[in-house]
Amino acid sequence: MESPHKERFEALLDWAHDQGANLHPLLEVYEDEVTGFSLRVKPSATELLRSGFKAVSCPTSITLSYFNALTDGPITPSLTTPAPKTENPAFPERFMNSLPPHVIGRFYLIQQYLKGKSSFWAPYISTLADPSQLDKWALPPFWAEDDIELLQGTNAYIAIQEIQNNVKSEYKQARKILKKEGFPDYHEYTQVLYNWAYCMFTSRSFRPSLVLSESAREYVERLLPESAKIDDFSILQPLYDIGNHSWDASYTWNLTSEPSACELICNDSYGPGQQVFNNYGFKTNSELLLGYGFIINPKDLSAGVKNQETWRPHNDYIHVRKRQHPGDTQGKGGEPQDFLICREDFWEGYSCRNRMGSDFVPNALHYQPHFSHWDGRLINDMVSMMASPKQLELFKKLPNHSLGDGSLGEELDPLVDMLKATLAQKIERDFVEFCYGRPNGGEEWEPETERQDLVQRYRDGYEMVFVNVLKAFEYSEEEIMALKAAAQEEVRDEEEDEEMEDGN
Repeated sequence: MESPHKERFEALLDWAHDQGANLHPLLEVYEDEVTGFSLRVKPSATELLRSGFKAVSCPTSITLSYFNALTDGPITPSLTTPAPKTENPAFPERFMNSLPPHVIGRFYLIQQYLKGKSSFWAPYISTLADPSQLDKWALPPFWAEDDIELLQGTNAYIAIQEIQNNVKSEYKQARKILKKEGFPDYHEYTQVLYNWAYCMFTSRSFRPSLVLSESAREYVERLLPESAKIDDFSILQPLYDIGNHSWDASYTWNLTSEPSACELICNDSYGPGQQVFNNYGFKTNSELLLGYGFIINPKDLSAGVKNQETWRPHNDYIHVRKRQHPGDTQGKGGEPQDFLICREDFWEGYSCRNRMGSDFVPNALHYQPHFSHWDGRLINDMVSMMASPKQLELFKKLPNHSLGDGSLGEELDPLVDMLKATLAQKIERDFVEFCYGRPNGGEEWEPETERQDLVQRYRDGYEMVFVNVLKAFEYSEEEIMALKAAAQEEVRDEEEDEEMEDGN
């Protein structure tokens, strides 16, 4: 690690240790060519770190979040000490009462950054990406417009528009309040700094309910206003957040050994020089790209898989939302529910199946090849809307195992045909839209930057989902190529029309 980085991370380790954090003595922070600043077993180590070792611990007292804005300082949970009063928050009362907790948390990070060395969290903030170096921290919503356009036709492109609008709106409202309240140096809270704070929290933070012990949670919940819930925001965990994600890392976030700390217990063994990983849980490539700025390739997943003939790991999914009607299934808070389309068969053991809930049990219809790529909850919702009372009754009585791709009975076959037609139309329409958004008008293109290479790999995996699902609906290779060609032709026609308009 280069000297300036080395000094900053040594200062972080010293500060964190003084505050009660701990890094295993055989681990160190280093700079990896691919994953950036990471944790590894020291190359000089003479022994294997065996399964069950504590890699790092982070006490609640050094975390940074909305909690700290409430008291304008660190919090130290105690079973005997009452929670501190929130009469002197970091920002004006109107600001604290009018804005969502996650926005206030981001502004508090900005405030601590602006304080420089006088901030309690200065050693930690100094190891975060410099706000002035946009390329070091910008997640896709803050990429250059030309790079964002390369994502047209994908989940990421749609989500970017939503995120950009939300971030701009949040910042505008918050800064307006600071200005009206005459808050000192309000003009230093810039849009760029808010974008930076968004990226820091999005890519590095943790859900409080997952990393706070029961006693710490009880303590900090007494700080919250009645309108706020503990998972309405996320928290930054210094030192703990250096561990990078691995899809198959076996881990435990231990909240019981120390009453006010979160420990990363690694349930894998690591040898000298090996990077030590955390695990963020199952996330699709769309989620990883938007939230962390990377994706996982099938070849990366395949490494270490013992039987690739029976299990082909991947991270490629398409997120869909069906049109909302009264009574439709929704997520928490009334948000439209996200469904997944899977590159392979959903029922081959992929971890994404967990998203359907532990109580979801597929039946013979879900197992049919036409539907096995689709989120079972979406199939159930469609059945509930399209089936007659008799068909719905028969659907609920189907066995919880595969009957192959044959008939499900004279009464259910018409329903199956309607489902197939509806989903085939949906996937074809979305595939054409995806192809329409392909870079370089659909022609072959060579990425010129790391960011463009990332987009190309993301699009390649995304396209594989479409192709496999279309094949499940019995589209031939020729028909799939024809859909691509039609989209490409439409792009050419539009370009010609634009040229003619420019000529006039």
